Amino acid sequence: MFTPSFILIALCSRLASAAPYVSKTLHSSDTSSWTSLTNSTTVNDTQIAQFALSLEYLESAFYSQGLSQFNDSDFQNSGFDPSVRERFVQIAEHEATHVVLLKSVLGSDAPQPCNYTFPFTDPASFASISFALESAGESAYLGAVSLIQNKSILTTAGSILAVEARQASYVGSSVLNNTPFNGPFDTPLNASAVWSLAFTPLPVLTLSPANATVNQSVAVAVSNNQDFSPSNIPIVNSTFVAPTTNGSTPLFLAFYHGLQVTFAPLDGSNSTTVPDGLAGVVYAALVSSNNTAPTPETTLSGLSVLNIPVPATANSTSN
Repeated sequence: MFTPSFILIALCSRLASAAPYVSKTLHSSDTSSWTSLTNSTTVNDTQIAQFALSLEYLESAFYSQGLSQFNDSDFQNSGFDPSVRERFVQIAEHEATHVVLLKSVLGSDAPQPCNYTFPFTDPASFASISFALESAGESAYLGAVSLIQNKSILTTAGSILAVEARQASYVGSSVLNNTPFNGPFDTPLNASAVWSLAFTPLPVLTLSPANATVNQSVAVAVSNNQDFSPSNIPIVNSTFVAPTTNGSTPLFLAFYHGLQVTFAPLDGSNSTTVPDGLAGVVYAALVSSNNTAPTPETTLSGLSVLNIPVPATANSTSN
């Protein structure tokens, strides 16, 4: 049984003032968090397929529950085009097909599904969580493909990756009226990062266009050394003191975007500014160092999903 993590709040306002941002390159072939997750010194194709099946179970259950709860009238009363629910039915069929395929690949090694609870309350929140899950699914497959040895499994993963990306693009643009792409690159995520997203499916925080003030808070799932269970997490007046540092060392928000990660320092009130130039789906996590790309040792939280609109006039290099 997977245990959802709980939430901390790191205030994150998009201000005009400058901040000492640092950017690093992501390496999707890094196996450190995969080996941490699987308690093994190596990661094999079976473990990767098991993880993929766990995500597909989650997505399939999400659509099954949501579509059984909200009918055509519910979607139309929420302002959606009549075709939207039917598209979600098609996406649900895709996810169910992925489950069947991965179970056939794994055979007796296939994990069992869990009981899932999702925080949607209406078709709008259902659509928002769908976008977060599809985006996370795409990033999960993108982060895993370089580790797959079997070419047949690699092709299958690549095919599912493309479907997840198309589905995220449809939900993001046609349903939520945002942009259908993020920029020239999408973001690969490792297993621990995806784990924190997939099993705490949060609505996406959509940031306003550049230089607009954001009054909402960015919700981040807390962990202690990549343990995503809700234990001993101090939350005081909507601010966070990392369990491993006791507030004695600097903290940063790491923004994963495309093939880069950019760090923004938190001030004494645990507030920061969102770096300029970020576009589309961006993942944010609390970290203790900006010297290198985040590692399991420096990562203090799970991820939050941000969706930063891409203006039609944006520079194509933004990501």
